[in-house]
Amino acid sequence: MKSTQHHGVTVRPYQIIMLCCAYTATELAYSVQSAYVTPILASLGIPLRYLTFAWAISPILGLITQPILGSCSDSCTSRWGRRRPFIAIIAVGILMGLLATGFGQELGLLLSPHTMSIAIVLTLVGNGLLDYSLDASFVPSRAYLFDVTPPNQEQKYQRFVAIFGCIGAIIGYLICGLDWNFSFGTIVIGQIQSVFILTCCLVCILYIISLLSVREVPFVRPTQTLSQNVNIQIQDLDDVSATQVQDHNMAIDQTDQATKVNVKNSHLATVFHAILKMPREFVIVFMLDTIAWIGYICFDLFYTDFVGIEIFKGNATAPTDSAEYLLYEKGVQIGSWGLLGHAAVGGIFALCLERIVKHVGIRWLMAIGFGFVGLLLFMMAFVKLLSFVLVAGVLAGVGYALIYSIPYGLIGQYHTAFKDDPRWNTRGYGVDSAILSVCMYIGQLTVSFCVGGIVDASGSRNAAAMIMGGCLVTSGILSFFIVEVSSSQPQADLQDFAMNNENNNNYTDVHVI
Repeated sequence: MKSTQHHGVTVRPYQIIMLCCAYTATELAYSVQSAYVTPILASLGIPLRYLTFAWAISPILGLITQPILGSCSDSCTSRWGRRRPFIAIIAVGILMGLLATGFGQELGLLLSPHTMSIAIVLTLVGNGLLDYSLDASFVPSRAYLFDVTPPNQEQKYQRFVAIFGCIGAIIGYLICGLDWNFSFGTIVIGQIQSVFILTCCLVCILYIISLLSVREVPFVRPTQTLSQNVNIQIQDLDDVSATQVQDHNMAIDQTDQATKVNVKNSHLATVFHAILKMPREFVIVFMLDTIAWIGYICFDLFYTDFVGIEIFKGNATAPTDSAEYLLYEKGVQIGSWGLLGHAAVGGIFALCLERIVKHVGIRWLMAIGFGFVGLLLFMMAFVKLLSFVLVAGVLAGVGYALIYSIPYGLIGQYHTAFKDDPRWNTRGYGVDSAILSVCMYIGQLTVSFCVGGIVDASGSRNAAAMIMGGCLVTSGILSFFIVEVSSSQPQADLQDFAMNNENNNNYTDVHVI
């Protein structure tokens, strides 16, 4: 990977690696959360029909705040830049959420030894904070990466999100799959607490590395219109004497983008306008991504639980010293190893995405990938073999690589190819990145309020397997409607094509492959 230049800024390969450490940290925390939160909540005695409500806190808040967060990051005037202040604040929220989730039961019993009420509240609040912070982290961090992405390289750079995310997931599931019981004199630190402490330390280090990667040029809010030739004074990125003019141009470019995005300086108006005026090609990606997230979150939430109950015949609500609970705990641990393989496959597949796309295209790649993975997960409800369930979980990493890279890469391509298209040039990538995060929140809300009740009513975890599989198969079918951008087509031709379609009910405004 060579040094790249975008907006007049040269970004070296090691800086991209450092920047992507944020994704490693996020997925590390996600993997620990997915492996342990459901068993933790189940051990507190929360009924299954209410257990999934614990995952509703983040999407409810996210639907309200995430698009506004993206709009704020597009025009943030901090001396740290537009994205890094938000990343730093969110990282603190992740650390606080990890500690509250991992130690909620112990703190609750310490405060109220005779009831589990306080322990349940602390754990639920901690999980809500952790879940919201992890989801929110993608908004500024993806925009941070897009800011340094050169034109026509959007898919390549967004692919790094899946690669480094898989590295974090591998580390997280590896931590969950090992025994970490420690004792210091009379103080005994159990498996769960050890995992969460170690995760906190690694997440902290990784986020610090990411924040020190690429120094952003501070955004200066204009007091006049750009046509009046505003003289903007900014700080240099690396070497003032060498890149003064380039940084000046970058600040003007960022100013121009934020000026377009901030409709009447109202973030709420910006978000409302971005959602209401969503281009047709964005609508397709939004629908596909939402259904895929429903299936993937269901997999993430129920997979280890499925292994513990349906394969090992354990019981999460049994006494902790009983044979049934030990079988359940063993199943969760084995399921974590399956998720470790899932992360490894996702990382390997993400490395190959660019070449695969060149040969088969994005449509066929997503159709086959989501369809194949969905079929395997659906069949788990009928094939109760540990080997098959583990293979299905491992190969689900293909869906992970697709959902974490392709949609964001497509939106980045649309922004680059149609920067002069009136349907796109009033949109900021921070806002659109947040809108894609809304897909995840809708998936979480659906799983929280619907799937838990369905699984509880069915009396087994088979319903969860059928739901996760069915959603991914549906996303595979919708993939055939994706609008692809031909990077080889001249920009002028693309704009002419867009204008022609603008006059035809705002249908596709890009070259369709």
